[in-house]
Amino acid sequence: MISIPNAAGASNSNMQSTQVPITFPYQPVVLDILRQRGAAEVLDAPCGDGWLGSALRRHPDLAIQLDGLGLWEFPGPDGGYRHVAEHDLDTPLRGERAYDAVVCCEAIHLLTNPGVLAQSFYRALRPGGTLIVTTPNTWYFRSRLQFLLRGFHSGFRPMVGRQRGRDYITYFPWNFPQLHLLLHHYGFQDITLHEVDEVKPKRAIEHLLAVPSQLYYRRRIRRAENEECRSFWRQAASRQSVHGRWLVVSARRPAAD
Repeated sequence: MISIPNAAGASNSNMQSTQVPITFPYQPVVLDILRQRGAAEVLDAPCGDGWLGSALRRHPDLAIQLDGLGLWEFPGPDGGYRHVAEHDLDTPLRGERAYDAVVCCEAIHLLTNPGVLAQSFYRALRPGGTLIVTTPNTWYFRSRLQFLLRGFHSGFRPMVGRQRGRDYITYFPWNFPQLHLLLHHYGFQDITLHEVDEVKPKRAIEHLLAVPSQLYYRRRIRRAENEECRSFWRQAASRQSVHGRWLVVSARRPAAD
């Protein structure tokens, strides 16, 4: 990793001092989770242009020491970050510092090695620490209809004519069950899908498209062999999972690890 000085030192040439407003509906949810978990040291990866640092400065009740990792974008030197480093999240994260929480917003679908990302974040957390992942919910029901008609999910764009780091490329279309599967595989517990304040569903046809799957989910909930499975199917059947455009998922590294 290449270290980039914080506000106390010289700034990287790519950094600019900016105030980043909250503009996406998942962002207040992330702040609420950090508040509820009482996180004191947080890693923002990728930090992008620093929306989280800017938001924390407007919420003095959140006394958080914030570090960031970036590759293509970086916050300004006065952006609210204790330390920022350059790192490609498709490669393993190596660092000695452990965190109460790791925040990964709008990045997992842009990476080719999501397993490397999950394992790196697990190791970066203290026992009992929280991972927060946000990503577009590619498989909401209108998108499923589009897939039926087109053969591609709604966010798909071919890499032909595009460049990594310059163009938006969705490598993996995530939904809640897939995220749950990935995080559970890498040892996370208490995997939770959080409600996002957004209009859902947006179109009447989505109600009709959802009926068969809702009947399926109800059967799985009734037949679940234990409470952990029942909790999964309840979350998979939720309006956020079925109709939401955003996914905000938190998970914990076990306290006794």
